[in-house]
Amino acid sequence: MDLAVFKNKKICVATSGGADSTALLHYLKSQQAKHGYTLSAVHCEHGIRGEESTADMRFVQELCKKWDVPLYLFQENCLQKAEREKLSLETAAREFRRACFLSLIRENKADYIATAHHVSDEAETVLFRIARGSALAGAGGMKETDGVFIRPFLTWTKAKILSYAQENGLSFCTDATNFTPCATRNKLRLQVMPILNETVAGAEENIARFAFLAAQDDSFLQRESEKLVSRKDKEITVAFSNEPSLFRRACLTALKELGVEKDYTFAHLESLFALQNLERGAKLTMPQGVQAEKTLDGIAFYRAEENGVLTKLADCEKPFDENGFDGGMYVVNVQNVPFAEEEKEWKILRIDKDKLPKNAVFRFRRDGDYIEKFGGGTKTLKKLFNEKKIRVDERAYLPLIAQESGNKVFVVCGVEIADAMKITDETKQILYIRLEKQV
Repeated sequence: MDLAVFKNKKICVATSGGADSTALLHYLKSQQAKHGYTLSAVHCEHGIRGEESTADMRFVQELCKKWDVPLYLFQENCLQKAEREKLSLETAAREFRRACFLSLIRENKADYIATAHHVSDEAETVLFRIARGSALAGAGGMKETDGVFIRPFLTWTKAKILSYAQENGLSFCTDATNFTPCATRNKLRLQVMPILNETVAGAEENIARFAFLAAQDDSFLQRESEKLVSRKDKEITVAFSNEPSLFRRACLTALKELGVEKDYTFAHLESLFALQNLERGAKLTMPQGVQAEKTLDGIAFYRAEENGVLTKLADCEKPFDENGFDGGMYVVNVQNVPFAEEEKEWKILRIDKDKLPKNAVFRFRRDGDYIEKFGGGTKTLKKLFNEKKIRVDERAYLPLIAQESGNKVFVVCGVEIADAMKITDETKQILYIRLEKQV
């Protein structure tokens, strides 16, 4: 890494006290006068290893005092954090460290956070991401400069770092948990990588080189995919494309700009690609409520509440009658049948006509809607839909028969009827409620 670009900048080194970060702090200290940056260190005490963890903190304090490097200390009980926030211990510790680092950036105490990631870390990261099903972007691994994070040792091997530490007489702490195959990364480091290195000479360096080349290819494809993306107001449209690689990237760009950074899967992206071949107006609901709709120009992404779609649906209603209701995605057909002529085998909803209020209306779902359960009590439509496993992207479009005002629902067409609507021996007229999907 060319350290000259950091002239007059403030670099803060993430220092655990281990060999890698101690060597990095020493190296950057030795280059400070030459390149003209300001140097400090940060240590995050996770509260995981008891006295051993506290000893590491004291070691870093003494080291920074000896080398005249300002030190920022943070402490957290990550065991409690993991339990409180229902996270794995690895994730809780990683989030704690990241929060500490970013607080230094926000408070203008640092311009960059330097971490001691090296070739072995890069190889582990790439293998881990590939094993989890990552695409080319994930195979690209880490970058030397990634926003406010810099990795000066990313081209150094572990052996080179240890050699540097020995040549400069550096002492450091050893975290015993690094040699226990409990965490996922430890298993890769202790069990998988040694086999690879024994089997293929230079395996780590080769994987790191692959990551570097993959990152270059991904950068080119990302730039090309941007040509498919257009923006208007709060809507992002991805133009039609027969190139899955470009189309997927463009869709990810749209999702991320709408706030969907995670929760999507490869299946979501495959569904979006298939959406191109459906009729205009076909929709998919993506994670976090983002809608994807086929339009004349491509696939439009938007948040339903911002685009006004759900608002318009919620405002739409029509007085109930036996002519039925055209709800766009669904049509409701109503048939009046005398009780004596009822066909028991019909697999559609049936209600007692005389029990339905005269002022009932057809409409769509609204906040606060509920239905009376059989046997008493009420149930929200959200809970009903979850129990019946109704697709999230279809719930807003299911027609309801409800009271004229308020949130009381008598019939969720195609799904359920309220207890008060059920047929009894005293029923004279039955209304068959048939739901048909048009799209």
